[in-house]
Amino acid sequence: MNIDNITLNHSITIDEYNDLRASVDFITIRENRARIALDHSLYTLIARENGRPVGMARVVGDGGYVYFICDVIVRPSHQSQGLGRYIIEHVLSWLESQVDEGETIMVNLMSALNKEPFYEKLGFLVY
Repeated sequence: MNIDNITLNHSITIDEYNDLRASVDFITIRENRARIALDHSLYTLIARENGRPVGMARVVGDGGYVYFICDVIVRPSHQSQGLGRYIIEHVLSWLESQVDEGETIMVNLMSALNKEPFYEKLGFLVY
């Protein structure tokens, strides 16, 4: 994978979403629940290669102070090649754009088991 071949957008179909989730052994979400979840996201970032989703992340929260980064997914075939970092850096840039000078927000993320070192490298604290 070459990161230059990755395009970013903000929409994903439910089938694509569940296919991406299944690629990392996340549960499949029923269509009505998935639609509600995707529609209520504050921010959704989809990484595509040749039109196919290969990674994603979503931000949910109250839009004021509390933000939660979730559904951070990179297809196994694209892991350990910088795509996860690329996605998280774009998400963090978006979060920074939501804050005025001198303001503070709380950003939370729950890591998948054994993925904590990845997030620590990006500045997240592990508890």
